[in-house]
Amino acid sequence: MSPSRVGRVALSVVALLLAAGCASDKQQRVCPRVAVLSEAGSLTRFAAGERHDILDISFQAQIGDLPAECTYPDGNRRVVVQLSPVFILDRGAANDDGKAAFIYFVSVVRTDEILSKQTFDLSFDFPVNRTRLAVQDGDPPIIVTIPLPYRDAEYEYEVLVGFQLTPDELSYNQRWQNLGR
Repeated sequence: MSPSRVGRVALSVVALLLAAGCASDKQQRVCPRVAVLSEAGSLTRFAAGERHDILDISFQAQIGDLPAECTYPDGNRRVVVQLSPVFILDRGAANDDGKAAFIYFVSVVRTDEILSKQTFDLSFDFPVNRTRLAVQDGDPPIIVTIPLPYRDAEYEYEVLVGFQLTPDELSYNQRWQNLGR
């Protein structure tokens, strides 16, 4: 390698190191944790009646994914979280009309305290001859704004998503979770 080429390579390496050093001076901002609330991450809706047999299921739903993005429009003063939950729906044997309707929530939690909660109604029709759907509620995405009282406070917050369950639906989920352990 010629001396002039060695000089150019060395200069390139120095320039890359300087650029990396400048990039590391800027703090990398992260999203608050976005997660599914475990006991509210699935829903089994039974047809009307007292029976809770597998043949009495109208539909089942679960939260499949939580794509999220964060922006800091005011620097360190607040974080805006945009999320578009993905739901997996299974049509049950007792679902005669091909419809599934439910409510889900998005809440902001800090140290076991619920700071805010939004609920969203969704309904879907199963296409003919389809018993499973994957649908995303993202047009428009859900917007959650979290004020930040001080630098790095975003680590103290969580955005939790779950189904708005009746007491019976919650009890059903808890029984099934306990069986799985």
